[in-house]
Amino acid sequence: MKTSLVTISGEASVKEAAVRMSQEDITCLLVEDSKKKISAIITESDIVRKCVANGSVDAKAGSVANKPLVTVDEGVDLSEAARLMGKNDVKRLVVTKSGKPCGIISQGDIIRISPSLYDLIAAKAGY
Repeated sequence: MKTSLVTISGEASVKEAAVRMSQEDITCLLVEDSKKKISAIITESDIVRKCVANGSVDAKAGSVANKPLVTVDEGVDLSEAARLMGKNDVKRLVVTKSGKPCGIISQGDIIRISPSLYDLIAAKAGY
């Protein structure tokens, strides 16, 4: 799990999001709503597929981000996290502690730790 969480305003441009990802050497950002609450996640893939490929590079990060945010409590075991990823067809889950984001776990993290869980991730996601 990655514990250094980087956020961006939902009102920021997709270009700002891409620059921030590049500067931080990361592949996603947590998106804050107008009340500074984390409400979504935007990934490199979102930027490429939803903006660049369609020529809409002036979009706001919040309009491109994945909502609702799929979260998992820090106490959940890896197999349940893998099932949740497959069920929701997402590659990352925001990990929460007492309802507040404390990290992000990715498919790659799970597969690195326990390759046998790949089937749970892939089951619903159609891989």
